[in-house]
Amino acid sequence: MTNNSIQIDKYTVQALVDGYLNSGDIGGAVTLVQDMFNQHRILPPYTTHLKIIEFALGNDLIYEAKRQVYFIQQLWKYEPKDGDSPSFKLFMNLTKKNPKLSKESLKRLFAYFGEDLSDMDFF
Repeated sequence: MTNNSIQIDKYTVQALVDGYLNSGDIGGAVTLVQDMFNQHRILPPYTTHLKIIEFALGNDLIYEAKRQVYFIQQLWKYEPKDGDSPSFKLFMNLTKKNPKLSKESLKRLFAYFGEDLSDMDFF
């Protein structure tokens, strides 16, 4: 897409993640979200982060669920760069402060699936 000058946005990432999840490639979905953020400064809507974790936990892929949680923690620590657009800064701020992506909410989500997300899983 980028080679053909097609603009990527949060909905593009969301659609690509849905494709990975629908085909059962949960690890690919986690990697895609990380790569899109690192390479293009694009994040999907917050619900996509939760969907990845739910799919991983529902398929007993605890490592992949925790990998997504680790990425979310990296977002919490993110500081804006000089080249970041005002809309990206706002979206990052909203994502970082989203109560559904908080430490306690993530712990409750893991507990719902019978898994433990302890304080040791957070940095």
